[in-house]
Amino acid sequence: MRPGGFHLLRIGGIDVTIDYSWFVMFFLVLYIMAESYFPRVLADHSTAQYWVMGGVAAILLFVSVLLHELAHSLVALRHGIRVAGIRLFIFGGMAEVVSEARNGRQEFLIALAGPATSLGIGGGLLAVHFAAAGFSSAVAGIAWWLGWANILLALFNLIPGFPLDGGRILRAFLWDHWDDLARATRVVSRIGNAFALFLIILGVLQFLLTQSLLSGLWLVLIGMFLKQSAAGGYQAIMLKQALAGVEVRQVMTADVVKVDWLTPIDRLIQDYIYRHQFTQFPVFNREEFVGMVSIEGVKTVARELWGFKQVRDVMTPVELVPSLRPSDPAGEALSRMAAENGCMPVVEDGSLLGIVTRRDILDLFKIKSDLGAA
Repeated sequence: MRPGGFHLLRIGGIDVTIDYSWFVMFFLVLYIMAESYFPRVLADHSTAQYWVMGGVAAILLFVSVLLHELAHSLVALRHGIRVAGIRLFIFGGMAEVVSEARNGRQEFLIALAGPATSLGIGGGLLAVHFAAAGFSSAVAGIAWWLGWANILLALFNLIPGFPLDGGRILRAFLWDHWDDLARATRVVSRIGNAFALFLIILGVLQFLLTQSLLSGLWLVLIGMFLKQSAAGGYQAIMLKQALAGVEVRQVMTADVVKVDWLTPIDRLIQDYIYRHQFTQFPVFNREEFVGMVSIEGVKTVARELWGFKQVRDVMTPVELVPSLRPSDPAGEALSRMAAENGCMPVVEDGSLLGIVTRRDILDLFKIKSDLGAA
């Protein structure tokens, strides 16, 4: 289970997570296809068939989004860039890249991979539409809609504003031209912010002029998401520069609070969670580091059993715990912690050396910023 979602599968070493917000979009697409689109373009089918076709179209749409993000991820891995996973959510998908491209050429290839894949899928599906038109109107109809959906997905992503793929492609050219990643990011972030404001204004006007609440609200929400992401993209680069050369060993907490694996859950809550106000603790069997226990694990046990169950019953075994090495760059650690509740153990040769949290790293960034060193 991941924060705000759940693990779906693993492809080529890349974990795919479904955010709970994804279901909102899935059922919205399903409803629109079954109740509006297919009845309008295919008049010779039953209501049940429309819903089946809508379900197939919705599932294949998100498979297409997954393939788009998988293309980004595989090209990144090919260039030695670590990818924590792919997350599908209400606005589509996002590859959770741990480290950044080292030059503009890598940035260009990684950014281009997604739209190129979507265009390829779109073209292939349009070919399926024409091939199937003579024997299956349902297959032809699904392929036609899904083909154009992929083409539009590619074209939308090619808009040259951060964080869209087009913005990353433009940043790659500017980065190579200026040899200044921060300056290039600042420019494409401003373009992305302007495009986001355009979508917000367009959404408001659409609602006022057509009284279409759903489409107007959708444009506003996408605009707000892009605006936030554009600002976050520039802040991330500033953070990366401030943390350049900083290793995990320099920000981790070595003197950690340890929990014995035989501790009853009710004592864990009273003596550790309430007292120290941490969400996770390292678990030990005598002197051996055996796992991590979290509030999420405790919540899986009924309250009336807290006095009978022990920490070892709800902990995550050490072999399943994502960890950091003391020599890992702090910037990469921060990216990885986005998918790990903001807290990770630092381990070397099976021994726990400390714990590092998102707050530890951001506190260092704030200090360096205040001193003018960022």
